[in-house]
Amino acid sequence: MIKSDGRTINVVSHGPSCLDGVMAAAAVRRFHPGDRVHTVLAANGDSDRVIQGVQPRANGRIDELWITDLSWTATATRDHLIRMAESGTAIFWIDHHRTVLSRRDAPEYQATFAGRVLSEKFSAAKLTYHFLMQRAQAAHDEEALRAGRNFAAFADLADDHDRWIHAIPESEDWALAVQTLGGIESYRDIIQLDEPVMTRRLRAALEEGRSAMARSLEIARSTLVERSLGNGLSVCSACCMGYSSEVAAKLYAERRQTVVALFDLRSLGVSLRRSADCEVDLSELARHFGGGGHAAAAGFSVAEVKRAPAERLVELLGHHLID
Repeated sequence: MIKSDGRTINVVSHGPSCLDGVMAAAAVRRFHPGDRVHTVLAANGDSDRVIQGVQPRANGRIDELWITDLSWTATATRDHLIRMAESGTAIFWIDHHRTVLSRRDAPEYQATFAGRVLSEKFSAAKLTYHFLMQRAQAAHDEEALRAGRNFAAFADLADDHDRWIHAIPESEDWALAVQTLGGIESYRDIIQLDEPVMTRRLRAALEEGRSAMARSLEIARSTLVERSLGNGLSVCSACCMGYSSEVAAKLYAERRQTVVALFDLRSLGVSLRRSADCEVDLSELARHFGGGGHAAAAGFSVAEVKRAPAERLVELLGHHLID
């Protein structure tokens, strides 16, 4: 594998329970077996804080920093990355979200990168895997190439689910298991595997996830609100308790020209999805509210939406208390 001299590698990837972000981080770990690899999974809204928090330990240094399936918004984060690069850290950034690609030349992204891959061609995990394989090929490291080929199936799982191809039957199960077990625990299991066969913990999480997803879908159906916009489009909104992608898929399966917006009571974020015949670019819609994502799947978080259930409850109770 890539020869190690006990380097320190930090990975910040999308999480906390995103299959693509977990697999991207695991790919980096697979190619650095002899190094000290520290991995953190960060939600989109927390990326600036987490990246700025990456600091060398006392009397130490960070040799490489990998940011995968994730971006940031603050110029202070860019300045932090510039200082890290100046101190000798090799920084790699790999992302595939349309919101990032459309703003790749924005001021906050003008840091010094040892490698940068921004592309919608594949998911972040598959982009990361290809980059690491090319890196190993350039070093003529046959051992690394053999190890990388073993990880190809993991990258394919993430790519299949994250881009909603679903040609690999197991990819949805893997995504559900990772959501339920949690990103870091799933990551710890995955980096020990030579092939994508679930561990006992992941299999148990899958079964638990199926039950939890069914409960989340029940909540969504009981809170469902639909509105026709008069231009051929409809908006379908509801609350859920996690598993927003899976719940949305159930809701839009029976609908046409529909945007699905789910308020996740667990994460307090809004997830946007669309029916198969809908061409609304959800990444642009989410960006209007400070979020981002892909054309067919995006999200955002705003205080106004978080407060809405409480405000409505106060209104209902207040009306009866006054009477």
